Amino acid sequence: MDPFNVAALKFITNMQPRGWNILHYGHESAEVPCENLVCITNQELPPPENGDLFLHKPELVSIYNQRATAHIAARKQPGDMILCFYGLANKATTEAHSDLKIVEPSIGYPPDTVFSPYRAFVSYSQMHYYYGVHGKLLSPSWFDAVIHNAFTPSEFEFSAEKDDYFVYLGRVNFDKGIDLCIQVTERIGKKLKIAGPTDTLAHLSYSRIPDHVELLGYVGPEERSRLLSRAQCLMAPTHYIEPFGNIVAEAQFCGTPVLTTDWGGFVDSVVQGVTGYRCKDFNSFVEAAKIVHKLDPNNCRIWAEQNFSDQVIHDKFDTWLKKIHINNFYA
Repeated sequence: MDPFNVAALKFITNMQPRGWNILHYGHESAEVPCENLVCITNQELPPPENGDLFLHKPELVSIYNQRATAHIAARKQPGDMILCFYGLANKATTEAHSDLKIVEPSIGYPPDTVFSPYRAFVSYSQMHYYYGVHGKLLSPSWFDAVIHNAFTPSEFEFSAEKDDYFVYLGRVNFDKGIDLCIQVTERIGKKLKIAGPTDTLAHLSYSRIPDHVELLGYVGPEERSRLLSRAQCLMAPTHYIEPFGNIVAEAQFCGTPVLTTDWGGFVDSVVQGVTGYRCKDFNSFVEAAKIVHKLDPNNCRIWAEQNFSDQVIHDKFDTWLKKIHINNFYA
């Protein structure tokens, strides 16, 4: 359930076969296809149960950085890079290693926690957000990149045949637009299935679960795939500026079109009128919901494979990191 952990694991899994020698500095129970240097023990932070979020403990950040700093000092070679997947939390690890290139390869977090000179953002909106906050509108970096999150196509079942329901999948919070999902589906008379870690809507001021809504609770990967593939539509009307929004790409891999707000990472991931609709107000959500079933599921799958598959994304990482390693604009 933690997209940052998933991004790190996918990076290791896909970049080692491309010839990159990777060392992972992490938790004692980390399962990674490379050497894992232990910086936090099971006793200090027990691993989560299946389906639970890995709850970070702020008091362990400094301990992690101290141990990671020592591990790197014992192993580093000229030309090495330190890849920081967690922004500012990793900064202290890098301060003793200014002789190495410091890289943030998956920036989907707030721009005030970005610190490195080499940056890859998960969407164009996130990159421009960073430029605006840091006053870089007149001085962007040639070494910055936009590299979206990666997905494994085989994990997602494709279906051109759909059942008569809409779906929402994610955190069941107000800022994710749950209220809009409920209101729009009620207006058009459509069943809504909500998958997320809750069995109530009381925290959203619903005294009872509406008749057309079904709460599914947490769903694992296989159930997620079936749920998405048979839905007429995925709804993701996030109120805030979504850095990327993984679930939109996951739905499209399943051949399911999406309804989203018209900002953030959705501008990168949703082809208007082809893989879904980006909407500006309640009426546009309602009108789009009435016609979304007409979109071709095959176009959704093709778009996702061509833009968000592991192969495509990690080829981009490979090209970008080689450019940083050479450190030559003209190369």
